[in-house]
Amino acid sequence: MKKTDLQSKYDSRYVVNRLSRAIGHVKLVKTMAESGADCTDLLSQLAVARGQVDSIHAHLLAQYAVQFAEDYQRSGEPEELEQFRQVMLRSAKK
Repeated sequence: MKKTDLQSKYDSRYVVNRLSRAIGHVKLVKTMAESGADCTDLLSQLAVARGQVDSIHAHLLAQYAVQFAEDYQRSGEPEELEQFRQVMLRSAKK
């Protein structure tokens, strides 16, 4: 499976919009920290930003898995299965 094939299969508008929202929350946390906001408020906003990034990650992972399944069903090449396994392992690391 070629990397370029994957890049054309996800909804970039969804990803960009969700990233913009997450960036907005991270900027808010920075502003709050600079102004000396309460730690609990910072943690709350960080949880929102983290949740948004996790959601984007899950969306892309699901798209990747669907495309892999379609491609693998056609080709059945073992190298593709190993590539998929490696992507899943890297993706699962935090």
